[in-house]
Amino acid sequence: MSRVPKPHSFLTALSPIDRQDDAGGARLAAIRAALAAHTQYGSPFRECPTAHMVRMQVIDALKPAMGDTSGVHLRSAWLLCVAELDGGVDDFLDALYRTDPDFVHATWGQCTGYPPYRGAVFLRRYIARCRMGGELPYAAFPASVAQVQAAIARKECLGALAAATQGLDDAAAQAAFRAARGELERPTATRPGGL
Repeated sequence: MSRVPKPHSFLTALSPIDRQDDAGGARLAAIRAALAAHTQYGSPFRECPTAHMVRMQVIDALKPAMGDTSGVHLRSAWLLCVAELDGGVDDFLDALYRTDPDFVHATWGQCTGYPPYRGAVFLRRYIARCRMGGELPYAAFPASVAQVQAAIARKECLGALAAATQGLDDAAAQAAFRAARGELERPTATRPGGL
């Protein structure tokens, strides 16, 4: 039986944050706080097993090219989300909402047009409206998340084996290799965000 590869998806969504409707910048501050609070190990994306790479960023100013003094300003701030996924965008958004709905509401929930209701279906519909076409791959690996994690685990196991067998005679080194062979063939991969 051959394994059918999962579809590879890319997400680029640009969500407006209306400054005119943002009394004192509270919405923008709430989004920045939510983004700053999530760390690699406390990230809601860690529980989204299809995520290769996800980046979210607030864009609220355009930096002019060197020497440009035109002072171009944005009338609205934007929340940019880019992701490279193993699988569909809707599956990723469902996993994200299931993992941390408070994060979703603290970020996209502060954006213009996000519905005041709870549920993954509203996140999916909102992101569909904010998606931009022409997605490009962001991650540098031509493999699935699970394959990359298995390769990293295999490399770590092999490095540990090499360090542990330094100075051993041939028979002891071969015995150590045989003992570690199962882990090398079927490594225990780390979870996303645990690298």
